[in-house]
Amino acid sequence: PPPPPPPQQDTSDEDTEEDKKEDEKDEDEKEEDQMPEIPQEFMFDAEGTPIDEELINFVTKQQKGKSGGRGLIFSQDRGRYIKPMFPKGKVRRLAVDATMRAAAPYQRPRRQRALKDDKKRFTSSGRERKVFIEEADVRVKRMARKAGALIVFVVDASGSMALNRMNAAKGAAISLLSKAYESRDKISLITFQGTDAEVLLPPTRSIAMAKRRLETMPCGGGSPLAHAINVAVKTGINAQKSGDVGKVVIVCISDGRANVGLNESVEKGRVTESEKLDKEAMKAEVLDTARALQGLPNFHLVMLDMENKFVSTGLAKEVAEAAGGRYYQVPKATERSVTDVAVGALAMAR
Repeated sequence: PPPPPPPQQDTSDEDTEEDKKEDEKDEDEKEEDQMPEIPQEFMFDAEGTPIDEELINFVTKQQKGKSGGRGLIFSQDRGRYIKPMFPKGKVRRLAVDATMRAAAPYQRPRRQRALKDDKKRFTSSGRERKVFIEEADVRVKRMARKAGALIVFVVDASGSMALNRMNAAKGAAISLLSKAYESRDKISLITFQGTDAEVLLPPTRSIAMAKRRLETMPCGGGSPLAHAINVAVKTGINAQKSGDVGKVVIVCISDGRANVGLNESVEKGRVTESEKLDKEAMKAEVLDTARALQGLPNFHLVMLDMENKFVSTGLAKEVAEAAGGRYYQVPKATERSVTDVAVGALAMAR
């Protein structure tokens, strides 16, 4: 007899499962189609947007943990001994361990040669030498120490909003100095008004000195921005030469507009009307001065524009872009907001 036919498989369950999957896909596609698009009025420009103080504080706290270690200053006189190196010029700190290791393999032949020469065999006091070291064996210590940073506040003291800018910068400087002992950072404050810029507070960690020097601050007059940036750069370079400063962060509180040329600041009272620069030439001079900051190692510029977005000319943003720095628009700048921006910029610089 023929074999029985194979039993028929029940495919009804499989069909229903496939139908369910297809229905779920269709529902998902419908939900995606129904998702509303984000209107253009809710799209914000990353730069040039008024910054909320609480947002700045939150971002600063997030960046503190990611900023990495502090910078190091390498020298041959102060710090922690990290490794030996060949001397360059005068020997300041001899690396005895490395020098002995370099001389050890040659002691036997040097001792044999010294038997024939009493000057090499005996010291000036008449004692016999135990170890023979030559100039090629000498190694010096390479030292490293933690570097502090310098925050230079450059404040536009001209115009009607000068008092607000000065008070915000003064409060930020004193607030940062209260933490300077732990961070080894220094603070400086430069104002520019009239025909030139003035260093009201040289680089310091002293709160008493800051309060004394910033007790009276001049306001009003012209806006020599190019000269202010030059003075800030000189202050930063001199601080780096001292060996205690690594990074220099220049926080410029200004709208970016200048009406006093660099030649008027340098040659006070000796510039004739025909030699004065026009607005376009002054703008180009400020941008060229800011552009030069990119060639300086460990220098960073932050522009704080206190003008309203609808009134701002955008010159401060151009200055920041020329220097390769950052731009923030803080129409209602306070001590806390200026402090948070400076700390955030310092964290990113490190």
